[in-house]
Amino acid sequence: AAPAATIPTLSLEQLRHGAYTSADWGQFQLTDGIYYRTPPTTLESPEAYTTRMLDLVLYGDLNGDEIQDAIVFLATQNGGTGHFVEMAAVLNQNGETSNVAMLFLGDRVVVEAGNIQGGVITLNLRVHGPNDGLCCPSQSAIRTYRLDNQQFVQLP
Repeated sequence: AAPAATIPTLSLEQLRHGAYTSADWGQFQLTDGIYYRTPPTTLESPEAYTTRMLDLVLYGDLNGDEIQDAIVFLATQNGGTGHFVEMAAVLNQNGETSNVAMLFLGDRVVVEAGNIQGGVITLNLRVHGPNDGLCCPSQSAIRTYRLDNQQFVQLP
């Protein structure tokens, strides 16, 4: 294998054109940060059936190989008002993207910030409190995860 120092960091461009696999939405390929699903009827707008990469990207070593990997966030609309947010682990394999894990974070959850340190992913989220409408999550939450055997594990 090439020394870690010689392997380029994954570019935003690579991530915005990457292939991803979701338990809910199957496998798809982003083009410039967006994937258009085929609507069930011709009367519906393709804009309502999309998966979009959100602006926040976290970089850090997820699997202990000393190479910078990435966490991206994807929001899927499937015809309704929901915006289903998933976190995707993208390993840097010799400068190529490899989406190895996805985790559903919630409907309309807002990822405000995050970081990766020592393989631990820390997310600052805005989630739904007990009295929030679906449109407007108001409760702050900090959640931590790590990648274990190509799956996200939430830490206590």
